[in-house]
Amino acid sequence: MVKGRISFVIPTYRNHEKIYETLDSLFEQDYPDIELIITDDGSPEWEDALPKIRAYAETHAGKNITRTVYCHLPENRGTVENANNGYRLAEGEYLKDMAPEDWLAGPDALSRYAALIEGSGCLIGFSKMEGVDLRGRAVKHLASTEDDYDALRRMSPEELRNRLFVRNCLPAPAWFAKTELFRRYGYYQPVTRLIEDYPYWIHLCSEGVKMAFWDEVLVCYRLSNSGDGRYSAAFMKDMYALYDACIFPLDKRYGALQPLYNRLKRMGLDAYMDRARWEEYSAGKKALAWLRHGLFFAYIDWGNARVRRKNRREEQQA
Repeated sequence: MVKGRISFVIPTYRNHEKIYETLDSLFEQDYPDIELIITDDGSPEWEDALPKIRAYAETHAGKNITRTVYCHLPENRGTVENANNGYRLAEGEYLKDMAPEDWLAGPDALSRYAALIEGSGCLIGFSKMEGVDLRGRAVKHLASTEDDYDALRRMSPEELRNRLFVRNCLPAPAWFAKTELFRRYGYYQPVTRLIEDYPYWIHLCSEGVKMAFWDEVLVCYRLSNSGDGRYSAAFMKDMYALYDACIFPLDKRYGALQPLYNRLKRMGLDAYMDRARWEEYSAGKKALAWLRHGLFFAYIDWGNARVRRKNRREEQQA
């Protein structure tokens, strides 16, 4: 392990054209010792993409990019295994990953992360992140993450785990950790194929790991349809596996009423799966989905509308 070095991992899969904005934000960083690791998840076009990415890095990277690693899995194995592959190659004391199309919010973002993690006494922490919609507009309030970092900061690992049983409130693009975290508590768990972060946060809380929360925006995140409560069927398949392996066996908050609560949660998952497959459904299937899950659809839409109202109010006040 190289003391002080930040290992910056970019996992890719068939999205290489989106990596350059991420690389630009990395190459402008003022941090003095950065290791860049690009790990590809068996993309068929990797051999064509690699020379372009390599040439771009050689042309634009500064002297603070002290090591560059390119690796490619021979077949597509999913986000979890691809990210783990990159982490195992990391030589730095600190670890940060970022998906193509996301970027660091300013040239001192990694310097701030390193200072904040050292000041926290924790092995992992989360900054705030700002969403950017497809039109380039900033979105400060996101349905998928918690706004109140003061509340998260006061929680014990057990209390945070209980919050995670309700939903994943931690922003995956905004974490920063010491590499020791993964060496000590293991890497992402193979209970899912695409969702790497959510099971791991629950695992860390179960192990009693204290997390830091920093009220600074250090990451910009490109929003997709998931911001409107629409996910792919493959993502929802992972969510079923996650709940069956990591939440339903551990969540005991409601005692004798827990089976009823779990049933309601599974119905919520079914509603999201209906949304994921909506375009495939016949008119009859859509009508049946509304009969079964209309209340859940209304709840999802209400939650998204509430977040949109918060963002509109903030825009009007700016």
